[in-house]
Amino acid sequence: MTFDQWKEELEKLSNEGPFAIADIDIDKFSLLNKEYGRDCGDRVFEILDKTLKENLPEKLSFVRFGDEFFVYSSEYTLETLFMEMQDLAQTISKLSFECKGKTVRFTVSGAVGEFPRNASTVEKLLNLLSEGVRKAKVTGRAQIIFAPLEKESKMVMKSNYYLRSQLDGLAKLTALLNRTESSLLREALDDLLRKYKL
Repeated sequence: MTFDQWKEELEKLSNEGPFAIADIDIDKFSLLNKEYGRDCGDRVFEILDKTLKENLPEKLSFVRFGDEFFVYSSEYTLETLFMEMQDLAQTISKLSFECKGKTVRFTVSGAVGEFPRNASTVEKLLNLLSEGVRKAKVTGRAQIIFAPLEKESKMVMKSNYYLRSQLDGLAKLTALLNRTESSLLREALDDLLRKYKL
């Protein structure tokens, strides 16, 4: 399933009523890949996928795009999904595995939102979730927070900040890697912050 196909599913879900959704992102994944190797990075995905299947209640669905996982359900409220994701993040933080003679541990950061409480459209909700994940990482990582509300958000159209050629290149890269724009931009921002030791 592509990201656009999944968004269409969410659109259908939004027509039926409220639903809660979480955006979960692996912390420092590019650094983990660099330090332990891509094989170990792939193992992280396998273990995380297995952990979600074993720990999430049946009423919760999840999908993955790149290093980003989305957990959602029309039977959960914002608050109940938030508590579920906090428990999940704690479980993940206690995991470890051996890879190439090294012990690998990892954490996740995430944001939880609800339609239509947080945003009036699915597109806006996904953008607010992405903003929430960025904030969770900037303020310490390894935590789940509530996504901002649409009325509180001061987001500006990204086209005001990027050249058309850059946006076209980003669109091609998301299709090629089957990842979201937000996860690629966060990866680039992480690289930039590491470069300047921030």
